[in-house]
Amino acid sequence: MDVTVVNPFLTACENAFKSMFNLTPEHKAPYLLDVLANRHWEISGILGLTGDYSGIIAFRLHTVLAGKMLEISGVQVNTPEEKDEMSHHLVSEFTNIIGGNAASAITHKNIDITPPVVITGMDHIISWPQSYPVVAIPFVTQFGPFEVDVCLK
Repeated sequence: MDVTVVNPFLTACENAFKSMFNLTPEHKAPYLLDVLANRHWEISGILGLTGDYSGIIAFRLHTVLAGKMLEISGVQVNTPEEKDEMSHHLVSEFTNIIGGNAASAITHKNIDITPPVVITGMDHIISWPQSYPVVAIPFVTQFGPFEVDVCLK
């Protein structure tokens, strides 16, 4: 996959973390994701892209980091159930921000994004398109790792 397509997702993610949570994530080297390997993520925000490029992106993380993002954002929660629900909403919106900002940064292309969905549960599986590679962009923060997976044609 072309770096001119991957880099906007990397930059969008870094910028959003900095501006929304005052956190500077450190990105590691992107790699081709083995879609059959168990990734051990607990939450995935997923959205589709259509237009000149089509495919799926996923923002994947653990509940500890999602909870910290919620705490930093100043959202008050009263119960564990409310914390889970608000964390899922935050992951959904953050996925939307990453996808929208990255799609806007890919110049000279018409790209639309679909509304995000959130999948939860330890070791959940995403059924990626079989004919496209998935590029994983791993990040590390002081509150745990996360990954942005990009699968575009």
